[in-house]
Amino acid sequence: MKYPKIQTLWKRDEQTHKIIEGDYSKTEFENILLWDITEKIDGTNIRIEFVRKDEELYDGATWQTPYVNFKGREENTEKDIPKPLLEYLQRMFKKEILKEIFTDTTQVILFGEGYGKNIQTIGKRYSDDVSFILFDVYIDGWWLERKNIKDIADKLGIKVVPSLGIMFKHEVIKLVKKGIPSLIAKESIDAEGIVARSHPQMLFRDKTPIMWKLKSKDYR
Repeated sequence: MKYPKIQTLWKRDEQTHKIIEGDYSKTEFENILLWDITEKIDGTNIRIEFVRKDEELYDGATWQTPYVNFKGREENTEKDIPKPLLEYLQRMFKKEILKEIFTDTTQVILFGEGYGKNIQTIGKRYSDDVSFILFDVYIDGWWLERKNIKDIADKLGIKVVPSLGIMFKHEVIKLVKKGIPSLIAKESIDAEGIVARSHPQMLFRDKTPIMWKLKSKDYR
């Protein structure tokens, strides 16, 4: 299962690809009042899948076998993840640890961003090493709310994307235009932008979270 594509708040001009401020890319964005804002990290999209599959034994008996898979944005495999990042993920998300945390689940997907050294051109300004930061969790058909995502991150001993608070759209736009200092970078740099999720959490008709993004470079 891939992470849902996050639309920019505004539509883009087909020729220049610049945003058309005031022309919403989704009607839902215009009608929702409050948004939960987090920093957008410039890295590589990572999925950690923890699943239990029924394995047939004998005489119709079955046994649930747990598996851990590491994937990127697309339906690719571990070989497409930079080796240092993959080794980090394998250390942090061992099967035994996930079994203890997710005791009564069939499918868990941890969505996050791999970032740091040698990941994107900005990576070394985030960190001298590779790391992973969590931004969403999907468990057995349910998208978790931020407080539950934070709880899982704490149990796993990992970071969760920094919160910038609950805001109105005009407040978010003003913030992005001004530039937002990154809350996770080791150097003093601006964040790539923000991701806004409806508050309280709501879903599109396809049952994916209603959210949008804005990048500072869209206003440069």
